Amino acid sequence: MYAEAFELTGMLGRISYAKSNLRQWMATQSVPTPFPVNLNMPVQSQLTPYPRGVALIISPWNLPITLTLTPLLEAIAAGNVCVLKMSEKCVHTTSLLTELLSSGKYLDQRVVKVVNGEAEEATELLRHRFDVVSYTGGEKVGRIVNEAAAKHLTPTLLELGGKNPVFVTKNADIACAAMRIAWGKVTGNAGQLCISPDYCLVEASVKEEFVEALCKAMDEFYPVSSYSGNNGDDGSRGDVGKMISVEHAERVVSMVDSTCNVIYGGKHHDTKERFVAPTIVEATADSTVMKDEIFGPILAIVTVPDLDSAIEYVQTNFSSKGKHPLNLYLFTKSKKEQQQIMNAIPSGTCAVNDVIKHSANYYVPFGGIGTSGLGAYYGKFGFDFFSHYRGSLIVKNHSTSKLDPAVWMLFPPYNDKKLFAFRSLSKLPLIFGPLKRIAPVAKVLLPVALGGLLFWAGIMVERLKYFG
Repeated sequence: MYAEAFELTGMLGRISYAKSNLRQWMATQSVPTPFPVNLNMPVQSQLTPYPRGVALIISPWNLPITLTLTPLLEAIAAGNVCVLKMSEKCVHTTSLLTELLSSGKYLDQRVVKVVNGEAEEATELLRHRFDVVSYTGGEKVGRIVNEAAAKHLTPTLLELGGKNPVFVTKNADIACAAMRIAWGKVTGNAGQLCISPDYCLVEASVKEEFVEALCKAMDEFYPVSSYSGNNGDDGSRGDVGKMISVEHAERVVSMVDSTCNVIYGGKHHDTKERFVAPTIVEATADSTVMKDEIFGPILAIVTVPDLDSAIEYVQTNFSSKGKHPLNLYLFTKSKKEQQQIMNAIPSGTCAVNDVIKHSANYYVPFGGIGTSGLGAYYGKFGFDFFSHYRGSLIVKNHSTSKLDPAVWMLFPPYNDKKLFAFRSLSKLPLIFGPLKRIAPVAKVLLPVALGGLLFWAGIMVERLKYFG
């Protein structure tokens, strides 16, 4: 169910949306032509999207269908040809997509070239010049990709990640917050998502109530009884998925050490089978679990006295170092608190009173800021990134006569009269600009005024006839 809900269904929606809107996205737009560019009237300015050229797309293993096909879809929609490098860690998905994309049945084989392999093949690809590069993955490799692309001055889209904070204030609906955080943390690919909630900042006054509700939700969604045996076709245990590798499972488990306090779970890990049980820990800024992105079903809770302290915690430990989260989550019914948090904490995206679902909305851009990413895509925003918008000026005035004001003013010899005329004309936008603000009112009042004028004129005509 996870693959269908999180990958296939959403991808079909993205494809349908792009197909329905592509003609509009590709259309040339007419844009205003300001003074003094518009002196040679008639003149027209246009904006037209053109393909960037050859796109290199490097996709990850954690959402191998969505995060491969989404940038591929948008790059092709923009008219580019693509070289695709998928992750070697998700062997079966990579093999299937390679077969489908290379068969010629669904795509022209000249449009997409799949290059499989490990780090060596990816490194070789990065030695070559591409017209645009898209990379989804970790910050460390993202820096390598960006550095390689910079040698060719190639525009780069980096969708990375980071430690996504969850603010739980005293004005939150605690039961709602606990249920949605538990679901987003574990059901979301067992925490192996760049949008996964990483740690919760909980006000002390509601901390006990929140922990109780969170543990209850964990027990309800992911009972320990479901951990034994392989209950899923993919070897998953209940609704808790597995880690991508033994090494990754060991890394996640090792983050829970003496620097934090386990308050839920932590006893049923099986790293040899790539299984990490849902775990909740109490942590501080010095805890190992707070040093790096967790990327697993372990949730850290940091207790803070109040909202201001929670904001200060993120600003001091992350924002001030450029470590902005890819996603910011907050649970509160107070609009004032919502605005306070969103104004204080920079992030790639944000969700209020929910988690991870916002990332499926292709009507808004998705991308990071600071160390969580560079650039954004999804839907029209992806089409825009993979396009070069070329501005064009089309002049239909071929006059060379000095009687033409534009010819007289623009070309030498220059004198005080031309300068005075130029300065006078340049002030017209400053005069007429404010008039645009009253245009909506004028559209209503002008017909009324004209109607009144005609009515008055009619009366005057009748009076003249009467008094003959």
